[in-house]
Amino acid sequence: MGRRPAGRAGTDDLRARAIAWVEQAAEKQGVPVKLADPLALARVAELLAQGRKTGSSRDSSKRL
Repeated sequence: MGRRPAGRAGTDDLRARAIAWVEQAAEKQGVPVKLADPLALARVAELLAQGRKTGSSRDSSKRL
C-alpha cells in the first residue's frame, strides 16, 4: 500500500509538514514563529503546565 516506512525517514516528512503548518498559521495570525520575550515564554510554560494537571486541580475545571 502507500504507507511510509516507520523510523527516521517516516518522521522527516511529518516534521517538515508540521513546521510548514506552524509557519503558515503564525503568518496568518501575525505572530512570530519563535518566542524570545521572557514574559511570553513564562506564560506559555504556565499554560502548558496546566495541560498536565488532571481533574479538579486544573484551574479550567473549577466551577464558579
